[in-house]
Amino acid sequence: MKNIYNKVKHIAVCVFLAVAVSSCNNDIEDIGGAEQNYNTAYGLLHANTNLTTFAKAIELTGLESILNTTEDFTYFVPDNTTLDAYLVANGYVNDLGYPDINLVPVENLKQLVLSHVVKGFKKRVAKLEGVEADYLETGEYATMANAVNPDLYLLSINVTNGVLKVNGSDKVAPGLDYYGTNGFVNVLSNVIELTPPAPVITSLSQVLASPGDVITITGQNFVKVKSVRFGSTAAAITVVSRTEIKATVPSDFDSYSLIVVETDFGISASSSIGLKYLLYEDSLKGTGGGWGGEVIWQSTEKVSRGTYSIKKVIGNWEGITMKSNIILNTTDYQFFKMSVFSTESTKIFVNINSNDLYNSAKGTTVTLVPGQWNNISIPISDLHPELISGGNFDEILIQEFSGISLTPGSVIYIDDLGFL
Repeated sequence: MKNIYNKVKHIAVCVFLAVAVSSCNNDIEDIGGAEQNYNTAYGLLHANTNLTTFAKAIELTGLESILNTTEDFTYFVPDNTTLDAYLVANGYVNDLGYPDINLVPVENLKQLVLSHVVKGFKKRVAKLEGVEADYLETGEYATMANAVNPDLYLLSINVTNGVLKVNGSDKVAPGLDYYGTNGFVNVLSNVIELTPPAPVITSLSQVLASPGDVITITGQNFVKVKSVRFGSTAAAITVVSRTEIKATVPSDFDSYSLIVVETDFGISASSSIGLKYLLYEDSLKGTGGGWGGEVIWQSTEKVSRGTYSIKKVIGNWEGITMKSNIILNTTDYQFFKMSVFSTESTKIFVNINSNDLYNSAKGTTVTLVPGQWNNISIPISDLHPELISGGNFDEILIQEFSGISLTPGSVIYIDDLGFL
């Protein structure tokens, strides 16, 4: 590699001089021409009058002793204008309103500095035609900050056609790199922040749950997780990875809860599990009836969750009704949900209009896939709440509605019926 860099020196000097003529923002005014090749990367950083704010940050954190060595380094350094804008945006300004690097807490400043330095290699961005060298490639790299705090994000580098983007920056960084005896200094138009953002929940492994169930929470940024709460109750958890948490449903869970994940870096938006009002879980919260075949209100033959389900032997146009022991209002809910297992392919009609149970214009139909649990979610709007006086209701109708002949003894099982 020593021979490679010797070959690069002469060509790179010419390239630098040519660029320097047309570049103002990133000139190294205190070092000119060939002398640049014989300075260290740290020396280049301090000699560049456009990077004095970052150099001051190194001084304030006492990091000179570990950065000013002959080991290999690749720097990604925001210029003064960029770093000053960052200071202002984060409130580090003096009494006159000017950005002041001295106001940043030392530990925060140390992480900021180290997040911009990769130790152990020297790789350049700008490729020289016909010259083999170590060039920076697209990928993720561990910075010196990652060595101190492994929970930080890795540095994301993208190099396309000689253009450098760092840490997903909206503004591209200049492709020009300054080279020294032991590394390179890349000047950035963005500040690198490796601190994870607030956690995000993207999905839950189940939509209904019982106390003691272990559910999988999938998402992003599960770093330094402090708690997972079901409502106000903290759950027992196992953090599997940055994208997965196992959580045990608390013993005081009823039928519905909002779940949030809290980390050292923020709190997720809530995700709901369960139903706000569960009319049937293992028993009916009210009274039930039906016509046609037999109804068993606590059957153990086919159960989606828990111990019991409703078994209905059903023929053409036969069905059941369930009357809640409390009055419900359509404005309190967005969905009607239930799980239905059918032994035959059929269609059912659902109606919540207690004043006119048998009018098909006042409900909606759902086609059932036989031989499996159909997890059904019907928007309340599909049940025509505008036709219900005051939106109040307390009765639900489920009726066979296929219009075809069913095998005698055809059965549907209903479980976990309620409103969200």
